[in-house]
Amino acid sequence: MSIRTPIERLTAGEHTLTAAASHHLCRVLRLREGDRFMAFDPKARTEADGTIVEASSVAARVTFGLVRGANVIARVPLLLLYALAKGDKVDAVVRDATELGATRIVIARTSRAVAKVDSVRQVSKLERWRRVAEQASRQCGRADPPTVEGVREWREALDLAAEETEARFCLWENATEPLGPRLYAAVTSGRSLAFAIGPEGGLTAAEVEQASERGFSPVSLGRFILRTETVAAAVLGAVRVLAAP
Repeated sequence: MSIRTPIERLTAGEHTLTAAASHHLCRVLRLREGDRFMAFDPKARTEADGTIVEASSVAARVTFGLVRGANVIARVPLLLLYALAKGDKVDAVVRDATELGATRIVIARTSRAVAKVDSVRQVSKLERWRRVAEQASRQCGRADPPTVEGVREWREALDLAAEETEARFCLWENATEPLGPRLYAAVTSGRSLAFAIGPEGGLTAAEVEQASERGFSPVSLGRFILRTETVAAAVLGAVRVLAAP
């Protein structure tokens, strides 16, 4: 059953869906009476089989079977601290991070960031990033899309990560210690993880020092200089490989 949709406060029995869920299932995906889908509750981490009773693009009626614990969820806390980037880079990173198992994504301001965002645009961007995470979760089969926060100050984001995670790494082009051995040890021991990644212009030495003071180890991915969005995919992909299945 590949069709999935998020349903808050998921319970067994007959229900009328919200306009958004009805539109997605019956207008976008064109489900009709008798068609089945999978519903998942992102907050409760539960899921249930659903069946369309009455198709409607605004108020579809459905029945849900027994609610059970979700099968596909992240097992270990994985926080991504990502510097605000220009264009649609943050969208891409949120999408990749969701598919690769991040449980929390924090977008932060840094001194060399090219992108700027005011308080009004910040609200709309945050709403967009959360929708991207929900859509990516639906697509990849997760029942627990990551929380997405931002835009926080760099120090504030570092403090948050330090409170919640055990093994913390700051990706920096001038670091001399390779990430590989440290990451392998952290993943295989089941420790919660945090990665801090800078903007297009890189992190300043002061920002790296601030990260170090909060337990982030400055580490390198090698001699190649990668795009910020590539770094995020590389480190989170490495976690997925090491943590599989």
